[in-house]
Amino acid sequence: MTSVEFVRPELLQLLLLVPAWLLLVWPLSGGGVFHPRGEAHGPPESGGLQVGLVLWLPRVLRVTALASLVVALAHPQRVLFEEESSLRGKGLAIAVDISTSMLADDMDNDDSRMSVARRAATRFAEGRRLDELSLVAFAGQAVQRVPNTTDPGLIVSGVTSLQPQLVLDGTDIAAAVVTSLASLLESEREERVIVLLTDGAHNGQGVTPLRAARGAAALGVRVHSIALVGEPDFEGMSPALRAANLRRLSEVEAQMEGVLSAISEVTGGQYFRASGEAALDSIYRTISELEAPVEVTTQVPVRTSLQVWLLLFALIAIGLEALLRGSRWSLVP
Repeated sequence: MTSVEFVRPELLQLLLLVPAWLLLVWPLSGGGVFHPRGEAHGPPESGGLQVGLVLWLPRVLRVTALASLVVALAHPQRVLFEEESSLRGKGLAIAVDISTSMLADDMDNDDSRMSVARRAATRFAEGRRLDELSLVAFAGQAVQRVPNTTDPGLIVSGVTSLQPQLVLDGTDIAAAVVTSLASLLESEREERVIVLLTDGAHNGQGVTPLRAARGAAALGVRVHSIALVGEPDFEGMSPALRAANLRRLSEVEAQMEGVLSAISEVTGGQYFRASGEAALDSIYRTISELEAPVEVTTQVPVRTSLQVWLLLFALIAIGLEALLRGSRWSLVP
């Protein structure tokens, strides 16, 4: 697709002065005489071809030259639109649970859930260099730790600094979704995603997780949820106490899975369960594949100035006028 644009289109109004100039300089009937140059054979016959060339054509060329100069002053440009393809990331909010239960050291090698979650989220953020990222920390409340940014290093720094003491204790999953939504609404990216990690069941007050999920779905935001569960250590416990603790943990995990899977289902995301760092890294890789950057085709304008060609055309017209006026027959005055 090609078009023509003017850098200073207001100067095209000067073209209105060209007809006025033409009326002022155009000779009246009988206002000039033909003067032969070289060997004279008498004046040309009135209305002959030579009269037309000598009288009309030089002035037409001059008008053409003036009009070309005016258009050249407006600096015309030929604009050719070319298609350019590029990869575009998404708006992505990373929500991490920082409740005190994340301090439990029931991961591989007696590592804490918090340490595993921080390291995995750091690696995930480092791989999302085309996205606009934000970081939300939540427990009994939710807070935006890092606003929307295209610098993964800021997210890495924010994840590294996460501590359970930042907010009141608890697990308010709905608040995490709502706060992440508020962050994503400020993003300029068309596709928006929340990746939420928690190790406990929702126990917040007010908005329910399902209602928050419906709000996210209405805004076209997908929520991928991750349940981080450890391997309980029942060593030294009596059989009855071991059974009671196992039953309680199973109930909590069932509640957590029910809430998280419902959130992901409503929003078009996926629910995942991780019991160690390797599993968590694998989940983040899966999410990266699901939310891969999209190819975007844009129309890029390529501008070429036409000013030089118009100036050259005006110069040629002036030269032709001079040649005609310097021919054997010319008009005086």
